[in-house]
Amino acid sequence: MEGAIVSLTEGAVQGLLCKLGGLLAQESWPVQRLHGEVQYIKDELESMNAFLQSLASCFTSEPGGHVDDQVRVWMKQVREIAYDAEDCIDDFVRGDAMASSLRSRFVRSLLASLGPAGGRRHRHVAVQLQELKARARDAGERRSRYGVLPPPAPRTALRPGSGSGSQLDPRLHALFREEAQLVGIDGPRDELVGWVMDEEARLRVLAIVGFGGLGKTTLARMVSGSPQVKGADFQYCSPLLILSQTLNVRALFQHMLRELNQRPRLGLVAGGQHDDSIAMDDNTGLHGMESWETALLAEKLRRYLQDKRYIVILDDIWTSSAWENIKCAFPDNEKGSRIIITTRNEDVANICCCHSQDRVYKIQRLSEMASQELFFKRIFGFANGTPNNELEEVSNAILKKCGGLPLAIVSIGSLLASKPNRTKQEWQKVCDNLGSELETNPTLEGTKQVLTLSYNDLPYHLKACFLYLSIFPENHVIKRGPVVRMWIAEGFITQKHGLSMEEVAERYFDEFVTRRMVHPMKIDWSGKVRSCRVHDIMVEVIMSKSLEENFASYLCDNGSTLVSHDKIRRLSIQSSSSHAVQRTCANASVAHVRTFRMSPSLEETPSFFAQLRLLRVLDMQGSSCLSNKDLDCICKFFQLKYLSLRNTSISKLPRLIGRLNHLETLDIRETLVKKLPSSARNLICLKHLLVGHKVQLTRTGSVKFFRVQSGLEMTPGVLRKMASLQSVGHIEIKRHPSVFQEISLLRNLRKLNVLFRGVEVNWKPFLELLRKLPSSVRSLSIHIFDGEGNSSSMEMLSSVESPPLLLTSFSLTGKLERLPRWVASLRNVSTLTLRDSGLRADAIDVLGDLPNLLCLKLYHKSYADSCLVFPRGKFGRVKLLIIDNLENIDKVHFEGGSVPHLERLTLSFLREPEEGISGFENLLRLREIEFFGNIILSLVNKVASCVKTHPNCPRVIGDKWNIVTEYA
Repeated sequence: MEGAIVSLTEGAVQGLLCKLGGLLAQESWPVQRLHGEVQYIKDELESMNAFLQSLASCFTSEPGGHVDDQVRVWMKQVREIAYDAEDCIDDFVRGDAMASSLRSRFVRSLLASLGPAGGRRHRHVAVQLQELKARARDAGERRSRYGVLPPPAPRTALRPGSGSGSQLDPRLHALFREEAQLVGIDGPRDELVGWVMDEEARLRVLAIVGFGGLGKTTLARMVSGSPQVKGADFQYCSPLLILSQTLNVRALFQHMLRELNQRPRLGLVAGGQHDDSIAMDDNTGLHGMESWETALLAEKLRRYLQDKRYIVILDDIWTSSAWENIKCAFPDNEKGSRIIITTRNEDVANICCCHSQDRVYKIQRLSEMASQELFFKRIFGFANGTPNNELEEVSNAILKKCGGLPLAIVSIGSLLASKPNRTKQEWQKVCDNLGSELETNPTLEGTKQVLTLSYNDLPYHLKACFLYLSIFPENHVIKRGPVVRMWIAEGFITQKHGLSMEEVAERYFDEFVTRRMVHPMKIDWSGKVRSCRVHDIMVEVIMSKSLEENFASYLCDNGSTLVSHDKIRRLSIQSSSSHAVQRTCANASVAHVRTFRMSPSLEETPSFFAQLRLLRVLDMQGSSCLSNKDLDCICKFFQLKYLSLRNTSISKLPRLIGRLNHLETLDIRETLVKKLPSSARNLICLKHLLVGHKVQLTRTGSVKFFRVQSGLEMTPGVLRKMASLQSVGHIEIKRHPSVFQEISLLRNLRKLNVLFRGVEVNWKPFLELLRKLPSSVRSLSIHIFDGEGNSSSMEMLSSVESPPLLLTSFSLTGKLERLPRWVASLRNVSTLTLRDSGLRADAIDVLGDLPNLLCLKLYHKSYADSCLVFPRGKFGRVKLLIIDNLENIDKVHFEGGSVPHLERLTLSFLREPEEGISGFENLLRLREIEFFGNIILSLVNKVASCVKTHPNCPRVIGDKWNIVTEYA
């Protein structure tokens, strides 16, 4: 935990140092007047940051470590100084910028007459800086006065399962508890034992991968300890070797050699009898081993294992580099040897299992039934439910928090079993206060430590991003796009060479998925995780950590107010009670809040809302109580970078919203806003203008319907100054074709969704836009309608001479009848969506030759012929195909060799095609056939019957308004 504490403090200081450096470089007279104070604070914080870096190099993230209280308090003080100084500087820079922007002679004379007011502002800032200077000086002196010194660097040691350390590893506590009452593990154990015992002679590596606490270690031990494996002719069977995050390979090899020398009869031969001959040779004595280099140790191990069939268990490998350093000691001697590893990181598992004979096994959470069995077995000694019906409801609530995590179920079950009064009230109390129980109850300490290991192992740059996930309540589905933009707005993301901040942040999100620290909820056709959830117990852990470090504060559903400091830095309201929310201001200041997130069910907007003037992130998504009037005060939130009003009843944005000149994201999707105020043209930092309303018609989100009336009408001049815009959609252009010219000047634009009326005055500017579209654009969606809202003809698209050829996603809604010739040149396009286009069979031939097409969506009226045939040799890379209500269709057929990589087929029909759907046997990689919307049972049953003999046994499901039915 120590490294995490240091990193949060260092991150706060580092961000401020960058800001102070930029301020000192300015030459304006107000800055020069305050130069001395700013320079002093910068110098002091640089010294403190150097000390923090020395702390980070000394601390290890091993469990059981301890931060000296003086060090902890001092770091907290430094962090608060950094936050307060940043707030002061931001306030000062804001005021100075406003003053310098007033240029006219009249205004200058007016300011001169009001000189004392300007002077008061600068004096106020000067007083604040003097106070911060004194606090920084005192913090520096306090470090010396109270002996706040970096601890000596701890010795790194291997912690084998059979080690003699003074403190048993928390993973072994979990292991021993689980082995007494195992549930749901027999199937995986038997499957993996069969794989281990296969006659394959080459060395095989089995990687068991999963989130901390899922039982990876238990499963590995059960596989190696099964009667079949024990009775086999493995001449060396290692004990469980638990590796630390700061692995010392040399210590590992020394331990293995020492253990081999001390236990010459460790090996087993067939039948389970010991073989006395399996001992280390005399010439491999260990005298002087402490001075041997790692290479020599590895060679000794290789020499011993070279002529033996062996099985080794390496538990908790954290990095691929650790595996690269270890594997050299284990020879592939063609004797059927096996290595079993466990890891939390899927990338590590894939690197360890790089050969065709290796296997990655992804351990799953317990099912609801298995969770109940384990829970009741631990408390009552039997698995047939509670002896008391009133406990059933609260049991379900507790198990929901545990989320199928065996370690958590056993730990909480142990806690409840120890309580003398097994009443609903007692259990509900534990359920409601699980966060504090994790902190104070020894029974749950092992669970906390195991989950904390995953957090501690995160690199420095990821820790704040992961803590930030605690602002979302339990069971909340966290969407990729919004949280990435929030991280950027908070300043957690630093641009790297060759990557935008958005790309860096998305890699961070993917890292959490890879490390199994979040649970993927929605995965798109390309395998990209679009949303996730954090395990409820892990939410409790990071909430506790956030409170400890004053990273965030919470108002929860159970009425508790979790605030750990007099100044709140990030506030998440997860309660619907307005009365509880209003109490927040009683003992803590909200004036320094940087992120504010409000529960959709809150009854009314908090009275302190107008005080949140230093906000960077404001997330009001789904807030039913929000009104247009409530938004007037946000124009004074001068640091605001992220504003989400999505899915609210807001119909009008504040007139002065243009004052938010740091705003980067404006999300007004699913609102009633139809136009932007004229001042919006001053939002010069805006990167993402997100508008419109898409309805998801399937659980996977692959089928969506855009509500045409939800577009944002764009007027001339609004986009002209928004040079930073990266994504715009959905904007509607009615009577002002000059907007097309403004769009063509947005050189950073990557995503554009545009709607316009196909009247003659718009066509020429639109075609000119397609010719001049910035080369940065990768996603383009065009909806063309006539005056009555019906799709309009797009025949003039054929006249475009310089189309946007670098697109990766292209969507067209409008009448075509034939594809423009240039569509065949879209060699980079991976997703193509058509609606109302009325294409013929010749278009299928053209689309089938697009070399990188992975997803094809043929929506309503996109295809006019009665027969839809996918020809041999076409659509070579397509993985997802959607056919949606093509009204003339009588036949769908897949020829042999067509769509060879198709994995998911999504279908909807107005009526059953007369000649049906055929050629499934040619789709060798098909995994799922999904019917949605109007489910025609006779057709579904025919398809289900047809694919019963398919080698992949694809699932056939019906999805009617997200109610999913699976057909046998």
